[in-house]
Amino acid sequence: MQKDFRADLARAGALHREGRLDQAIPIYRAILREAPNSFEVARLLTLALLQSGRPKEAHAVARKARDSHKSNPHAQLIMGAVYQAEEKWDRALAAFEKSAELDPGLVEAHYLAANTLARLDRLEEAVARYDRVLEIDGKSVHALANRSVALSRLGRPTEALVDCDRLVKLEPRDPRHHLSRAGTLLELGRFSEAVDAADAALHLSPKLADAYFLKGQGLAGLADVVGARAAFAEAASLAPDVPQFQAALIRTDRQLGNRSAAKTAAEKAVARLPGAATIWRELAEVRRELQDPWGAREAIERALAAAPDDPASLATKATLLLDADHPYEARVLADKALFVDPALPMARYIRACDDLAEGRWEAGWEGYEVRSSFLPPPYRPLPFARWDGRTPPDLLIVLGEQGIGDHIQYARLVRLLADRGIPTRLLVKPRLAPLLSRMDVRVPVITDLTSIDTSAPGLYWAPLSSLPRLIAPNPASWPRPPYLTAQPERIARWRDIVPDAFTVGIAWQGDPSPTVDIGRSVPLNLFAPLAALDGVELISLQQGFGEEQLDVCPFAGRIQRLGPDWDEDGAYLDTSALLQHLDLVVTTDSSLAHLAGARDRPAIVALKAVPEWRWGRSGQTTPLYPSLSLVRQETSGDFTGLFARIASMVADRRREARR
Repeated sequence: MQKDFRADLARAGALHREGRLDQAIPIYRAILREAPNSFEVARLLTLALLQSGRPKEAHAVARKARDSHKSNPHAQLIMGAVYQAEEKWDRALAAFEKSAELDPGLVEAHYLAANTLARLDRLEEAVARYDRVLEIDGKSVHALANRSVALSRLGRPTEALVDCDRLVKLEPRDPRHHLSRAGTLLELGRFSEAVDAADAALHLSPKLADAYFLKGQGLAGLADVVGARAAFAEAASLAPDVPQFQAALIRTDRQLGNRSAAKTAAEKAVARLPGAATIWRELAEVRRELQDPWGAREAIERALAAAPDDPASLATKATLLLDADHPYEARVLADKALFVDPALPMARYIRACDDLAEGRWEAGWEGYEVRSSFLPPPYRPLPFARWDGRTPPDLLIVLGEQGIGDHIQYARLVRLLADRGIPTRLLVKPRLAPLLSRMDVRVPVITDLTSIDTSAPGLYWAPLSSLPRLIAPNPASWPRPPYLTAQPERIARWRDIVPDAFTVGIAWQGDPSPTVDIGRSVPLNLFAPLAALDGVELISLQQGFGEEQLDVCPFAGRIQRLGPDWDEDGAYLDTSALLQHLDLVVTTDSSLAHLAGARDRPAIVALKAVPEWRWGRSGQTTPLYPSLSLVRQETSGDFTGLFARIASMVADRRREARR
């Protein structure tokens, strides 16, 4: 007569639940010797062995149970669990499939098969299998949660959000579901809603570091960098050993201009977490912004030593190579990063800019759309339908974005919209409106949407820098300069300000942001060869940052300064008019170069050896602005030799003007 082992089994089960596996396992084994056909004991013993890190022993028990209970679908499940522990994913999947075949209604079999398919990156099949689970049990929280992840990985965040919403409805008190919803809303660019979802998670669990992190990302998307920093600081405080949180905090300090603090924080963080590639990468970025290229290179090599295939670190190294004028090597690294992560924004942006620099317009403009993925983004989407370039709009709002130079470069394309009979408004910041309102009388410039019925069915919008992709990829088809005019009364007003000599307007500093300005601006002192030219008068067109150099420049007496109220009622309004009276402009890569080009006024632009994509890889001219002469460094980093060449060019132009 078989022994009654129920008491022993109950004792083993209690020990198992308490985590005392070393005591439970011998009891399970003893029972199984007495009752070798007991599948339940074999199942419990297999689980205990797996939990104690003994997969080889678990395998032997599970295999024997499977072979002894061939028609039992649960025997296949436990065998599949062992294969999972051994990371034999194909065998695990076969076991779960066999279990589902034995019992088509067994939810657990379909669920585990779906999870294994997801682990094998067979995501479409995984989604279909989660669908099957939910057909059987429409309230399976785990299936909904995992299906939403799979849908996000497939690039289907809208469908993923439906699952997140169902999860919140099923279990509104579980903060994890609000977190998943916040992450999915971030993917969709619905930043305000993502912040609300993160706050909902924090209401349920106030010390949830992940919620603060997602909230910070949402605030960054809303261009609230100060708020984002506060959220990231909370996340980093609650979980100081999570590199991702520390890196986000360092990044927002960089964006706020607190670069010394960011550098100190990054150096402390890598000392504590020396294997954290993401923090080494942030240290590389902040050193780059502090004009320490060697330090930046050392940090990014440390990042890649920690994670050789980390796509974000590869993209950062590509950026450093671009700074050092190695565009082709940078492209190789960007492509390598995209092989690992095809959606990585910075790598896609580097590749897009390379395509544009090489004149591969279609691919370049398509890739350039990735700029909207950066945080903070260059523009905030408008609250109505985005134009696809094909649907005839009743009214199109073109949304200005990025810097003044970008506005001047791309705004000419609104003329093509007007030529096609598309009713258009150009929406820009108030300070830019007076200048750009002189672009085309057929395209009114507005500074807000108060005059627009945003509920009108035929209303669409498009970002300004997306117009090339939508209507005119090749700049050869763009309206030619001059396409921007100055106010006649201002032209007359500033006629007498120009001395009776060969007069050159100069500017040496563009956007001071170190993420934009590396290798573009120069010290005013480099203009000394121009100041030494006989018969040449210099007028400073520099405004704001960089203007303070006039106070200490040794040849400041040779430079005429404009009044403090210059351009005070609108960007470049006075400067645009003054260009009419200047013989020449000499500038670095700044918005002034675009203004001179758009006004079709002669200008010399000083460029680094491999400048920004819009100036191309070589040549002294640009199809964007025929009146500009491009002067490139012959040796990377050598602006002294470049300005000696520019001085010679200015002297030649002065002689030609006197003939």
